[in-house]
Formats: sequence, structure tokens, C-alpha cells
Amino acid sequence: MLAVRLAMAANCTDPGIAPPCGRCPTCKQIAAGTHPDVIAVEPDDSRATANIPVEAIREVVRQAGFHRYNARRRIIIIDPTEAMGPSAANALLKTLEEPPQGTGFILIASNASALLPTILSRCQRIRFGAVPTATIADWLATRGHDDTALAARFAQGCPGRALQLVDGGLAERLALRSRLFEVLAGGLQNIFDWSGEVVDGKRQDWVRRVESVLEVVEDLLRDVVICASGSGADLQNSDIPEIVQRWTGALWPEGVSACATAIQEARDNLEVNVTGKTAFDALVLSLKRELGPAARG
Repeated sequence: MLAVRLAMAANCTDPGIAPPCGRCPTCKQIAAGTHPDVIAVEPDDSRATANIPVEAIREVVRQAGFHRYNARRRIIIIDPTEAMGPSAANALLKTLEEPPQGTGFILIASNASALLPTILSRCQRIRFGAVPTATIADWLATRGHDDTALAARFAQGCPGRALQLVDGGLAERLALRSRLFEVLAGGLQNIFDWSGEVVDGKRQDWVRRVESVLEVVEDLLRDVVICASGSGADLQNSDIPEIVQRWTGALWPEGVSACATAIQEARDNLEVNVTGKTAFDALVLSLKRELGPAARG
């Protein structure tokens, strides 16, 4: 969201208001993702691995050499930058170091340590901390949304995620959490049937569904750590305290580490040629094993 707003601010054509105005044709095009001078480079969901291929980087480097259409500055947004392999990153280096006049790059990364040192050395690093939950809740309320407190907690300091949640994502997330509890309480066939449902269809669709499940589990594990440590921080799943307590008794401390490892292995497997069903089955089976009788309530 911020990358898009920066691109709007750099190119806003309304002189009567501090940029970006959000109303001029340029701002509207950029916000809609249709402006030819604001280029987003993202992983190709149609591929077996969720990486940014070197061909995509070479193409954007080629486009950077052309004359701009009508913007003051061409902005190229790479998100996430970690999705570039070494060959793709190396293909970007020279242009990143000496971009054409009027062209700028915004590289978005959640794990800067995963980037090549040669990429980091050519960038100005800007760190972002989590926005306080109360601030997000108040902001959502001013926009006329409901369920702001719960959405703000699940957003984990990210306003963009909070917007997704209040725009229908919160109900989906709660339904997904309930489904997870239901499957864990059942037998093995329940797990296999559910994984078949989750990874059904096109890869770009089921990868998002799998990631949603991983986020639900991560939120629960975070609450387990909070309960076990007695930190007093707000729980993500404060609406189901009895389940969080049950998971805490079953998982703390070794089980939390084992489940976190299973989550990372699932993500790693999805980046290589492991089938989605195999990766998802392994994750849910690991979680059920670590929970033991607590999975059944």
C-alpha cells in the first residue's frame, strides 16, 4: 500500500493539494494498478515455484530503458524481493545501481537477511514497525467499518491486512479456524479429505488458502507463547480463551517449536516440487500429533 502511495505522490498532477490527492487521473490509474509507468513485479502464480523468474527481471530492466509514457517518475515495485533467486537478483544489480533518469525502484521485503548483500548495499533501507492495535481499530472505525477490535488484533500491526479483514476476510478467517478445530478433533480421514478441499483447483488459488491456514496456526501458537510466558500481551484469539489454554498445556514448550518447524517446512515444500496435498497433510498431521488429546477438546 505504501509503495503505491509513494508512486502516487511522485506523480500526482493536482497542484492544489498535498500529494497524493487520490482524485486526479494519474492517482486513480496508479491506485487501480493500470498506470503504464508504475510496474509491479511479483511471483508468477502459474509456475510450480512461487519465485520471481529471471525473465521477469530482464523484462522490467528492458522496460526501464524506454521513455516514460506520461509520468514524472517511473516506479518499479518488486514484491516480495525475497522471491528473486540469485540469477534474477544479479540481473537487476546494474540497473538498480544506475537506474535510468526518472526511474526509481521500491523493493519490499519482510526478511532483509534473505537478500543478497549486493542488493542491500544498493538500497536505502526503511524499517516499519507494527502499528498499535488501538490505532488500527480507531482508523477502521473512522472508515465506517464494524468488528474493528477483532480485525485490528488479527492484523498484527498491518493496516493493509486490517482492511482485508473488515472487507470480508474476518468472517472467512474465523470460519477457517473453526474448520481447523473440527478437522483436528476428527480422525485421519478428516485430515485427508480437508487437504483435498484446500488444494483443489488452480495453484494460485490453493496456495493462498494454504497460507491462510498457516497464518491461523501461527496466530494460535503466538497466543500459546503469550499464555505460557505470562507476558500479559493481548491475545489474537481472545474470543476462545479456553481453547488457547488447552493448546498451551499441550504444546508448551517443545510442541510450539515442533509446530513452528512444521509450518516452515510446509512453506519450504510449497516453493519446490512437493505437491500441495503432501505438504498440507504433513503440516496438519504434525499439529495433531503435537496436540495429542487436546486436539479433541
